Amino acid sequence: MTRKIAVLLGLIAIILVTIPVLAQETTATLSGNVKESKGAFVSGAIITVKHEPTGFVTTAQTNNKGIFVVPNLKVGGPYTIKISFLGFKDEVFTDVNLTLGNNPDVKVILTGSTTELTEVIVSSAGKKQLPGGTTIGTRQLSTLPSLGRSLSDFTRLTPQSNNNSFGGSNFRYNNLTIDGSVNNDAIGFSNSFGGVSGGGQSGAAGAGTRTNPYSIDVIQEVQVQLAPFDVKQGNFTGGNVNAVTKSGTNDIHGSIYGYGRNRTLMGKSVDGKKTKMSADFHDYQWGATISGPIARNKVFYMVNFEQTRRQEPTFYNAGDPGSAVTVADATSIYNQLKTKYNYDAGSYLGAYNIFTNSDKLFVRLDANLNARNTLTFRTIYTRGLGNNLERTSTNFQFGSTDFTQHTNNLNMTAELKTKLSNNVNNQLNISYVNVHEYRDFPGILSPFMDIGGGAVWTGTWREASIYNMKQKTFEISDNLTVTSGIHKFTFGTHNEFYNLTYGFINSWNGRWEYSNLSNFLADRPSRIRGAYTTDPKYPNSRDAIYNNPPSPYKVALLSVYAQDELTVASNFKLTPGLRIDYSALGDAIPVDKDFATAANNTSNATYSNTPFNQLNNKWLGKANLSPRLGFNWDVNSNQSLVIRGGLGVFVGRMPFAWLGYAETLSGGYYNNIDFKPSASNTVGGNVVVPLAINPLYLKDTIAAHALASANAATTREVDVIDNNFKLPRVLRTNLAADLKFGRGYKLTLDVLYTKTLYDVQFQQINIKDQVEYYTSGPSQSPVYVGGKLNSQYSNVYLLTNTTQGYRYNLTAQLSKTMNNLRLGTYAFNFNWSAAYTYGMSKDLSNGIRNSFQSNYEVNPSIVSNNPNLAYSNFDLRHRIVATLGGNLIWKNASTTSLTFFYAGQSGSPYSVVYNSGGAPFGNAANANLPYIPKDQNDIRLVDNGTYTAAQQWTDLDNFIRNDKYLSTRRGTVCRKKRYANTLEPFTGYETDA
Repeated sequence: MTRKIAVLLGLIAIILVTIPVLAQETTATLSGNVKESKGAFVSGAIITVKHEPTGFVTTAQTNNKGIFVVPNLKVGGPYTIKISFLGFKDEVFTDVNLTLGNNPDVKVILTGSTTELTEVIVSSAGKKQLPGGTTIGTRQLSTLPSLGRSLSDFTRLTPQSNNNSFGGSNFRYNNLTIDGSVNNDAIGFSNSFGGVSGGGQSGAAGAGTRTNPYSIDVIQEVQVQLAPFDVKQGNFTGGNVNAVTKSGTNDIHGSIYGYGRNRTLMGKSVDGKKTKMSADFHDYQWGATISGPIARNKVFYMVNFEQTRRQEPTFYNAGDPGSAVTVADATSIYNQLKTKYNYDAGSYLGAYNIFTNSDKLFVRLDANLNARNTLTFRTIYTRGLGNNLERTSTNFQFGSTDFTQHTNNLNMTAELKTKLSNNVNNQLNISYVNVHEYRDFPGILSPFMDIGGGAVWTGTWREASIYNMKQKTFEISDNLTVTSGIHKFTFGTHNEFYNLTYGFINSWNGRWEYSNLSNFLADRPSRIRGAYTTDPKYPNSRDAIYNNPPSPYKVALLSVYAQDELTVASNFKLTPGLRIDYSALGDAIPVDKDFATAANNTSNATYSNTPFNQLNNKWLGKANLSPRLGFNWDVNSNQSLVIRGGLGVFVGRMPFAWLGYAETLSGGYYNNIDFKPSASNTVGGNVVVPLAINPLYLKDTIAAHALASANAATTREVDVIDNNFKLPRVLRTNLAADLKFGRGYKLTLDVLYTKTLYDVQFQQINIKDQVEYYTSGPSQSPVYVGGKLNSQYSNVYLLTNTTQGYRYNLTAQLSKTMNNLRLGTYAFNFNWSAAYTYGMSKDLSNGIRNSFQSNYEVNPSIVSNNPNLAYSNFDLRHRIVATLGGNLIWKNASTTSLTFFYAGQSGSPYSVVYNSGGAPFGNAANANLPYIPKDQNDIRLVDNGTYTAAQQWTDLDNFIRNDKYLSTRRGTVCRKKRYANTLEPFTGYETDA
């Protein structure tokens, strides 16, 4: 594997030397054609482009087809554009603003008359539509309503978006770049439980602390691209979110800003008390920005500092209406731990405060080195921390389960743009990202205790005892643009190198479960789980494992590409291209020592998988071809009707946490503890097992109480990735039309279709494929009666590929813009837009969990190891999004803005599953789709104390009868993912004066 990477790096080095070597888009491109009045192309016309805020001037010439291209321009403006040719009057366009990527072509006819710029000006408010995407400019970023002040507050303007999922894709498959630098949470370990909702930028580094890794005040423009057929865009199969930051200018600008909420702006509490929000609540953010010149027309700076402080009290505290625990029961739990084990379980009376704090520093320097070279250097440093404890109507947490997550994030990037000649331009981008995320906990380390099947939790949170994640990313990318005749060639490479440390062990501190409060007070656990090291190089202590995780790993995502933007006619462009993606793992993961002799399923009655003795942990390491073809047809040559689209292959990314699990649980580092005390497997039949309050003695405690035959601490879990496993890959096609009509109206119709080429699927392959079926009722559900296939393993989870899945979106959007309306002596600008999207998304596995186990266990299905294609977690059926805004210009320096935002969409998809807690079908899954009985004779119920079988049926029948979906499924098994088919609206407004 290392040799393959070296060979590809050598190839890239040759490209970097021979082609002064771009990544995601960070610049604007201006292009067009020049003709004289009789329609002949003008060759040799001089195009002069001046960026007024910085004084930077660049030029280009039309070629023998009258075509010109000016790439590598700063986003925004204003620009002044002059077209000159001997014998003709100069044509000058002022106050031109450019957006990211290619802007609409300038079509100039050199005559003595004035040429209007109606099709050249592209305001930074983001009215320009990209293929299957959205652009959000400075005006929208500063005026649209925003509670979290994160990019996700603005990317939701994309009609096909759904809580950071785009076009029905897994949000983990998105790509997020800032100034061309990857800003994804590479490991992708989101909190599986705990924490307050909202805040943070999902999918970005720092999301675990609910912290945005940048201030929205420094963002110049944001793009969301769903189907960019430009080969420079890659490493995503969801959405491509691309943002660029602001730069300094010749003028000194400064701002001090603040945002805040307290209890007076909040509604009543969500618990049964329905009281006014506690005075402990606050959510404040303040910052300051200054920018200006260091040397006029040469060097510029911009600096921003921002600080966030949020605190929110918990609801459903002990004894509150609807709480999961009474004060008396909580007190008895606290006293038991204090008096018997001298352990303080933490706060349990009254509300517990959850905080989120962050500090951000942004520094950017821009230099116009000369007429041919510009250099940008940008650094963002973010420090975030937030604690995590949540109380609901079904779960109460003592203060000891709290943990504080910390994020330190350094993101640096440098960009050099070079004009090598009139027809050759280059852009080089180098970046470095260093992210450290870790957790600490209050009090002393203790086991995690679950009382009453999730009703009450106390002790150290099982995912906080050992959590120490590090990710270092080095990135280099380069694009060379060459124009020749009707061709605009792009040659480039984009490469990401990850050095990752996956310092996480679940339940190392022990996970003790008690079926009810009485059993807890009597020290009668129903199940005890945990993990301990078996490799002598790694002592089984918290500090040793935390400080020296045994599973660092390296990943590389490399690509080279070439394309030709072909101007077939003055109003028609065709863009064919080819991208080659290559992904590799630094060092191969060792295969578990017993795989060579492990037993395999032979009958394969319900599922199949690669046999144990053939699994070799050799995957990735192959080049993937990604051809693309896009087109743009300006039907009437005046932008009144534009038809655009294309198709292409996209190779994506996945959360590297999945690779971390495969590294850590490869079978060589840890053994599992899994003990269910009973009279038959305990010493002397004594099911009383005192709590190992010091986790260091967990294994000793099990050894003292479990019989050897219980096999309670000698098995291990293995997570393995299938041979020739491939990163997610899709075929995506898009067809859209933009129609301008009337006075400022624009209608966009968009069709987006994605076919899965490769996606992920999770299996548990240590289940003996020996099944029986019910003769009636859930007769489709196999019951696994053979137990484990191999006794040395507790579980063996396999990450493999599937080719099943597809998604589509149909979108219609209407907008209107009216500028420079007169209200007396004042000017008024007004705009509105409304979009409707209908979509569908189907997949085999939702892939939203961190671990192999969770992805397998909670994927609703009938046959868990062989699930059917079903509606996805990210399925977006109906969505309406609309904006309404305007600004009144009192005088040059005084403007008042008012903007409204509305979004309404189908309710989140849900599945109905058995809540058994014991995997009744023997398939190790916890999300089995249920059979809905026709009548009382179709289900066997037994009296449960005073709760008779007749009462149970009455309650169940009423539940089925009153559910619109379940009432249609009597006598059949439920299907995965159904809907609350109502529109759930979100509205907001913002004023800016």
